[in-house]
Parts: sequence; C-alpha cells; structure tokens
Amino acid sequence: PSDTKLPKYLSKVGSEKTLFNIFNVDSSLDYIFIFEGPIDSCFVKNGVGVAGIQENSDALFTNRQRQQLALYPLHKRIWVLDSQHQDQAAMIKTETLIEQGENVFIWPEEYGKRFKDFNDMAIDLGKSEIPYKFILKNSYTGLKARLMLNNA
Repeated sequence: PSDTKLPKYLSKVGSEKTLFNIFNVDSSLDYIFIFEGPIDSCFVKNGVGVAGIQENSDALFTNRQRQQLALYPLHKRIWVLDSQHQDQAAMIKTETLIEQGENVFIWPEEYGKRFKDFNDMAIDLGKSEIPYKFILKNSYTGLKARLMLNNA
C-alpha cells in the first residue's frame, strides 16, 4: 500500500547487518572502500557496502561487520558516501567520520553536483568499474578533510 514505508535495504529478520561484497576483497590492494550502499560498492575494486548509514549515530559498524573487517587488519579504510553536494545526511555523516579520525572521500564539485553516488556516475558514464585511484586522489583525513569538505 502507498501508506506503507518499505525499508531501503532488506535482510534476514532479526539478523545483524553484514558487509556486502566483503568476500570479494582482493588482498593485493591495500585499501577497502566502504560505501553506504551495496550497489555503489560493486563499481570499485575492494568496495564493500554497509547497507545504510545513520547520520545521528557514532556507531560505524555492527559487531558482525567489525568481525568481517578484522579479516583484513592491514588494509586502510576509506569511506565513500553519497555526494556531499546533494545529500545532507552524507554531509553530516562525513563530518562525523572526520571527527572520528576516519579517511573520507570528498566528492569533487564537478562530479558531486552531477552525480548522487557511484551508481549514478557509472551508469551515466557507461562504466562497469570506476578506478579506485579516483577515490584515493580525493580522500582525506583530519584538518585537510575538514578544509576540503568546507570547500565542497
């Protein structure tokens, strides 16, 4: 019915969220790219999806997701959320991640105003994969991340 709000991500009832695509992580690449959405994570090598973020929560992962990430203790994590130019929740969560010392992808204006997320970008550009170096080039921590986000 139109008055029923459906969940954005479906999972097994009563189960804890897991990381989508975690078992496709290539150990030869030193990075794991953490996306909000599972579909976005499919377009980048070593992309994993957390199946949604809560902008008002400081909790980054479920216990099960922490266990899964522990399989790759030497990999550097980079958060890749939806465009901060278009999504207020992504902007708020990016600020929270920066405060927590996380490495975050800041959408360059030319892409961030044009695309909501990696799924939109890949479809519009006709790509089945977005090079992970695009993320590395636009990822920051600490004061540099705050400055880049304020200029986004």
